[in-house]
Amino acid sequence: MKWVEDPDYLDRNGNPIKEQVAKIEYCKCRDEKIFAKNNASAGMKDSEKDHTFETALIDAENEAHYRTASEFIKNIEKHRELGSWLYIFGDEQRAREKGLDAYGTGKTYLMHCIGNALTKRRIPAIYVTEDKLFQDIKDTYDRESSESEADVLRRYYNVPILLIDDLFSAQYKEWAESKLYSILNTRKGDNKITIITTNYAPNRIRERLPINGAKIASRIMEESILIEMIGKDRRIKEGVRKSDKRREWSK
Repeated sequence: MKWVEDPDYLDRNGNPIKEQVAKIEYCKCRDEKIFAKNNASAGMKDSEKDHTFETALIDAENEAHYRTASEFIKNIEKHRELGSWLYIFGDEQRAREKGLDAYGTGKTYLMHCIGNALTKRRIPAIYVTEDKLFQDIKDTYDRESSESEADVLRRYYNVPILLIDDLFSAQYKEWAESKLYSILNTRKGDNKITIITTNYAPNRIRERLPINGAKIASRIMEESILIEMIGKDRRIKEGVRKSDKRREWSK
C-alpha cells in the first residue's frame, strides 16, 4: 500500500487529499514459474538446441543479421516494455530479381539461436512452427482433448515472447486466417513480443491471405524490426560438404 495525492479531491484549504492505494509488485519467482511452462528450446529438436549465436557460422553475408538479432536479445527487457516484433524474411520474388536465393539462407537457424538465447537467460517464450500452431488448435476439436480451443489460444495470446517459424506456409482456409489474425492482433494490443520467420516480404502478405493479409501486414510493419535474409542457399553448400564426407567414408 502507498499514499498518493488526488488533485480532484481537496481539503478545506485547497490542498490535495491523500488516499491509500494498493500497488501490485510481482515476486522475483514469477518469471521463473512462467518459464517452467514456456521454454523456447523445449519446442525444438535436440539437434536444434545446439544452434546458438556462439556456434553459428557468421560471414560477411549474414553478419548484420546476427548483429541485429543479438542486439534485440541483449536489449530484450526494453523490447518487452515496447512490445517490439522481429520479422525475419526471405522473399522468393525479391530474391529472384537480384539473382539470389530466398531459401536455405539461415532464417530458421537464426530463429533457433534467438530461442536458445532466451532459454539460456530463462526468459519465458514459446517456439513453434506454423504447422504446429495450427495443429495445436485442431487437436482441441477432438472430444478427448484435455484442452479447449480457448486454452490453446490463451497460451499463444499470453506468452511474453512467441516465436513462429515458417509463417504463411500453411494451406490456409478461412478459419486459419481468422485464428492467426486473432493471435497476432491480440499480441499487438497487449504489447507482447512476436518473432517471425517467413518467405514473404510484408508487402506480399496480402497475396497469401486475401481476408486478413492487409491488416496483418500493417501490424507487422508497425511493430517490427525487419531482417531480410536473401543470398546463397547454404543448404546446398552443406549438402555438398556432407556428400564429400560420405564419399570419403565409403572408400
